[in-house]
Amino acid sequence: MERSGPSEVTGSDASGPDPELAVTMGFTGFGKKARTFDLEAMFEQTRRTAVERSRKTLEAREKEEEMNREKELRRQSEDIEPTPSGSNMARDCSKSLSRDTSSSESEDTSDSSSDELIGPPLPPKMVGEPVNLMEEDILGPLPPPLYEEGEDDDDDEGEDEGEEENPVQKIPDSHEITLKHGTKTVSALGLDPSGARLVTGGYDYDVKFWDFAGMDASFKAFRSLQPCECHQIKSLQYSNTGDMILVVSGSSQAKVIDRDGFEVMECIKGDQYIVDMANTKGHTAMLHTGSWHPKIKGEFMTCSNDATVRIWEVENPRKQKSVFKPRTMQGKKVIPTTCTYSRDGNLIAAACQNGSIQIWDRNLTSVVRCLWHPKLNQIMVGTGNGLAKVYYDPNKSQRGAKLCVVKTQRKAKQAETLTQDYIITPHALPMFREPRQRSTRKQLEKDRLDPLKSHKPEPPVAGPGRGGRVGTHGGTLSSYIVKNIALDKTDDSNPREAILRHAKAAEDNPYWVSPAYSKTQPKTMFAQVESDDEEAKNEPEWKKRKI
Repeated sequence: MERSGPSEVTGSDASGPDPELAVTMGFTGFGKKARTFDLEAMFEQTRRTAVERSRKTLEAREKEEEMNREKELRRQSEDIEPTPSGSNMARDCSKSLSRDTSSSESEDTSDSSSDELIGPPLPPKMVGEPVNLMEEDILGPLPPPLYEEGEDDDDDEGEDEGEEENPVQKIPDSHEITLKHGTKTVSALGLDPSGARLVTGGYDYDVKFWDFAGMDASFKAFRSLQPCECHQIKSLQYSNTGDMILVVSGSSQAKVIDRDGFEVMECIKGDQYIVDMANTKGHTAMLHTGSWHPKIKGEFMTCSNDATVRIWEVENPRKQKSVFKPRTMQGKKVIPTTCTYSRDGNLIAAACQNGSIQIWDRNLTSVVRCLWHPKLNQIMVGTGNGLAKVYYDPNKSQRGAKLCVVKTQRKAKQAETLTQDYIITPHALPMFREPRQRSTRKQLEKDRLDPLKSHKPEPPVAGPGRGGRVGTHGGTLSSYIVKNIALDKTDDSNPREAILRHAKAAEDNPYWVSPAYSKTQPKTMFAQVESDDEEAKNEPEWKKRKI
């Protein structure tokens, strides 16, 4: 039996796919024609639909605006004078209004009927394409939903506005370079006012200088130093003029260096055994940070673990200018972790460990006494810095400070000036005064006449010495020692014999020690030395045999 191949299936075949083909492929429904889409036609149709709807919307708005204008004109005409022509005009307007409303209702109904249809209209049938009678069996994806052109534009504009308003988009982080400071944490950064140099400090005790204009692609620092020895760097800040750098480290002494890294000054260390930190000359514990004054050159402040904020001057490193002590609500000490000046430099702010921010007046003085007078209506204040101040109001106060403020300063009279008294010392009198130094030539002429100063030096002595002077040959101590001692022959005799030759004389004629111990001193006996022959004779027989 000859097996027939799969039959060709078309969209116009009402009998469906070949059953043998289904058996061969292993699933049913094979052979159904998939639905095809012309994307360009769909996009064109969508665009036209959107344009048409936009046109209708604009027309509706224009009609509404025209109706509002007509209503306004009609209202104004009725207020002025009601005439038959005005009534006719009103009737005409009402008729046109009814026509417009009827046309708008018809358009709304058409729009509502068209809105019921979902998706774009089907593309036109291609010539020669078979017609598929089973629309419900068409396979393929659903057509994409319609989008109006106006909605897309609005969304794009909204996104652009959102991007412009987003501050994150303004951060300049598209590119980066890496500066190799070291292997440990970089804890301090500082830029000079011009932005030409960067200084970095870290936990490796190093401070490195980077010059953007002088660096190449290798990004190497042009200088590295350790200004605070083995203390971690906490803060680095350029001064307003850019000629000095404030270095705050883990020690209790802040330093100021110049642009090239050379030390300008170092703050003094305070006495840690004093209870009141206001009475010490400097910090006694680890520093946290520092800040330059925004307007006064050479003034800066530091805060420390000793619970104080101190103001310093570069010209006076031996003592701080003023001290501020942060306190809690209960009056206890609290450690400031950071400090800064206000923009005008009149206020000082410090953030403390308890979460508080405390602010002081930089020019504030610890008032000790206060006095008010009822007749003068003025306030007198005594301060701890040695000043007494008087506060008054030009309108409310009477007399007092107002009397002397309006007067100009008087010039000092000659009679009131104190002359300087001269103190005459004995050595200031002419008889005790030393002669002033004259010219060199005259002094030399005077010295030439002096027999002591103009004495000719004596030549060296030739031959034996005379007149207390030692001669050249053998006249020095070294030559005498060489001639008389060093060249003397030494005694090569036996030292034992040299000692024993005086033993008989000491025994016969004792003089020093022997008389005191003559009765108790044992008799001295010296061992006798035998010759080699006698020793050989006295040797035992066993030694001789062994040899």
